[in-house]
Amino acid sequence: MQRYYKELVIFVQKMTGDKELALEIVQEAYAKTLEKQKEMDIEHQRAFLYKVARNLTFDYSRNKKNKDFIDYEEEKIFCSKEYEPDEILMEKEKNDMLLEALDILPKNLKEVFILHFVDGLEKKQIASLLNINVNTVQKYVIRATTQITKFIEDKDWN
Repeated sequence: MQRYYKELVIFVQKMTGDKELALEIVQEAYAKTLEKQKEMDIEHQRAFLYKVARNLTFDYSRNKKNKDFIDYEEEKIFCSKEYEPDEILMEKEKNDMLLEALDILPKNLKEVFILHFVDGLEKKQIASLLNINVNTVQKYVIRATTQITKFIEDKDWN
């Protein structure tokens, strides 16, 4: 199980933009996985670890009371010197709209959307990670994209 540690830290760090937080989340994911192993046989340890780590990351971002949990993409925008202040504001508004749209998605669509578009995983990798069919992943990507597009259009966001 230890062989997945580095890749799991990288995975969580991509989601949080914070290495220290990623290390904490991965440590907690390992602890929860070890605890679950006492109760049941975990056939696909890597997939189970990823799922626990992803859920912990979502829980952390959802439960964080203050707004210092900065999206990694947003941080890149603010640190970039190529943007003018009005462009930064516009990008932030777009990111906020996307986050709002993601919040309305069902959990399964949101997970697949983030794994594919944010983390850059291939549909085959997502299927393996979530233990679902590749065709299901494809359907979830299409549904998520459609719902996000409709949400943004309904908000008259261009």
